[in-house]
Amino acid sequence: MEEDQNRSLNRGQCLYSHLFPLPFAIDHMNYKGDGQEVRARHGNVLVACVAFFALTTANALWMSLLSVYLSSIGLGTVWIGAVLTIQSASMSLTYMPSGRLSDRIGRKKPLLVGNALITSATFLMSFTKDPPLVALTLAGFGIGSGLNAPAVNALIAESVPLTRSGMAFAGYNISTLLASVIGSALSGVLVDSVGYGSIFLMSTAISASATTLIYWFIRETEEGSNSSYKSAIKESVTSSLSGTVEMLRGNKDLSLLAAALCIHSFGISILNPYVSLFASNAIHLEIVQVGLVISVWNIGLLIAMVPSGKMTDKVGARVTLFNHVLFSSLSWALYAISKSFEAAIATMLVFGIIGAMDMPARRTIMIEFTSSGEGKATVIGSLDSLIGIIGIVAPFIGGALWAQIGYAAPFFFGSAVNTVAILPLLLLIKEERARRGRGRERAYSPTA
Repeated sequence: MEEDQNRSLNRGQCLYSHLFPLPFAIDHMNYKGDGQEVRARHGNVLVACVAFFALTTANALWMSLLSVYLSSIGLGTVWIGAVLTIQSASMSLTYMPSGRLSDRIGRKKPLLVGNALITSATFLMSFTKDPPLVALTLAGFGIGSGLNAPAVNALIAESVPLTRSGMAFAGYNISTLLASVIGSALSGVLVDSVGYGSIFLMSTAISASATTLIYWFIRETEEGSNSSYKSAIKESVTSSLSGTVEMLRGNKDLSLLAAALCIHSFGISILNPYVSLFASNAIHLEIVQVGLVISVWNIGLLIAMVPSGKMTDKVGARVTLFNHVLFSSLSWALYAISKSFEAAIATMLVFGIIGAMDMPARRTIMIEFTSSGEGKATVIGSLDSLIGIIGIVAPFIGGALWAQIGYAAPFFFGSAVNTVAILPLLLLIKEERARRGRGRERAYSPTA
């Protein structure tokens, strides 16, 4: 009887591992502590995926049409650009202190505050039409997003062993990417049928449900210090810049990673805002075809996310990120010479597949560097902040190239800039191999 039960359990686990590879991997992690703690951490990842699927869907319902909405309430292009820059800057500037704050007070509290800010900002958007108030509301939305990102990535990292982190981040990215696809696809239809006001209220309700899930079902993985919230916030803000500088000075590998990601982000930010515009103005596609081109990009990301996570775990995060940067430059240049709908579709599919290599590898390398004493959220938040701040001015450069040189200019220039990111990544790979070589020499050296 017991053998039959064991065989049934093994068959069930086999099926479960094929249907849900991420939770199955987490089930088999090697954590210290009792089975209840392991199950709690397992549940954290599942809840995070579900909660951020809901939150991302809610945001995509209106964020994908934000520039159109701002135009519809009377904002000119200058105001629209200013508002979007404020939102982006508020998020990027929040990353740095929020990562340190999460390492001081834990993961759950920043997630709750971040989600509450996003929910409140979404609700206020349904009533706010004055440009300065819209900018202030979206700044609050950006701060909420900046609080969320380092905390949720650290939470996921602490719920799986490092050898499984590539798949863990791939699973999380799939949930948020799928939510973006669904929310963006529904946004136009819902605006036509119920209007922007109802969209904002609908998004508010969905965002609130995500906050509820986090409140009731996320279990804290980082207890934090005993300092008060006021003291923790003050220390996080005041030490964010100086602490980041000291962290980069003291870790050569982390500095090389930061340089590579900043260059890479600057390159993609030059061209990213003009992908759909190039399809419309340069290839002369209809609006429906433009939507299909962007959808294929997202489909490529979805198709390749799990294989990219497996690749990160198997061949290493550094090599995976190097391949992503190298082939990204080639795919951007190919898109710039696309002359037909079919060529754009094929290029965007490749674009998505190559893009999927980024996040699992990037997050895994960041987590590797926390072993020297820096907290996970601190490393993630500091680097994300630097990357975001450097990328703020890139769209303006892309726009100037578009206007002065031609439609393909942002893509060729962004591709050239991105290629420079290969150099620090090569040094990063060289440093890792040198360390492995020294480790093997010590392992085989005769003992005294």
